[in-house]
Amino acid sequence: MLSDEVASLVTHTQKPRKSSKVSDSGADRSSAADRKRATETPTWGDVDDAVSESIESTTTGGELSISSDNEDTPKLVRTPAKKSAASLVRTEKGKVKLLDQNLPTRQVIQAAISEVKCHVMFVHGYPELVEKNQLSMRTLLSVAEKRGVDAIKERLQVDELYALQLGALVDARIPIMRRELKDDACTNVDGYFRLGHKDFTKAKTLTEKLVYIYAMKFDGNNNATPIRNRPYQGELLVLLISNQLFHSSRAVGVKFASRFVEIAKNKSKRPEIPIPFLALVATAVYSALLWKSLGSPGKFNFSGNQFSEVYSYHVKSLERLKHDAPGKFHYMMADIYEAAHKLKHNGATGDHIELNAFELLDLEGMEED
Repeated sequence: MLSDEVASLVTHTQKPRKSSKVSDSGADRSSAADRKRATETPTWGDVDDAVSESIESTTTGGELSISSDNEDTPKLVRTPAKKSAASLVRTEKGKVKLLDQNLPTRQVIQAAISEVKCHVMFVHGYPELVEKNQLSMRTLLSVAEKRGVDAIKERLQVDELYALQLGALVDARIPIMRRELKDDACTNVDGYFRLGHKDFTKAKTLTEKLVYIYAMKFDGNNNATPIRNRPYQGELLVLLISNQLFHSSRAVGVKFASRFVEIAKNKSKRPEIPIPFLALVATAVYSALLWKSLGSPGKFNFSGNQFSEVYSYHVKSLERLKHDAPGKFHYMMADIYEAAHKLKHNGATGDHIELNAFELLDLEGMEED
């Protein structure tokens, strides 16, 4: 037996010391019994984490080994078991946080977040309105498969709670991304449209007839006049696009540069801004002007429910321009991409949607290849 072997090992390696003086024979017998019992009792290493707890037991049993400390007392120690890549860690209150998870789980979630951001820019600016939780689930499965993390992929397929918890970490980044875009627009709306502290009416006027999507020229009183043959090329739109696409090496425009190369195979033979992203940026500018016209309230959301109609109308308008004047459309989209790229390297009510989005447009004056 293992305990017998340990006791035998102790007998041959350590001799009991004789006491120089014993005052109580009963106590002496008790101490000897305690020492003998201590040598026969194995000591187990502490495996569990008292703060972060695995949601599901996905560990192997670990291994036993004999070790000795400085007192030459052999101990049985269980080495910590290896946790599965599909294990989840919760806080004491039961919450699942990204940075608490193991490395494979963090890598899968972070890669899925990047993929979802790419989807928002290239496919749909408000995916939760049409796909709800399906996008994050598909993306997590795809990323886990590409990275060869079979444990995570398999658990996503069979454990609904696990899939919901990982999906929630991905889904949370979509409104954060849009909020950052809206905040950037609100920060810069005064400077780019030359609005004073109380120019509420002027801000409202800029939302009418989609004036805000055009490049502007200003008179001596800082009143804006749209340049009618340069739609969607306003300075604020270009700034927001540049900040989102090229702000760092982890930005979508850098990580997914190949997607823009694919677009470049179209009519213009140059990288272009995708329609969904341009529509989302235009919607952010509209929301910033609306926020300004309302007196710059402290709380102002940029949710799909409030601005989805504005976003959808921009998408339809751009699709119509692409259909009616494809050469001019592709030239414009490529110019916007180029302007945003150069800028980085050089330094809700929706009432207006009944209007013709290109009422001010000078189509004949637009350039094309």
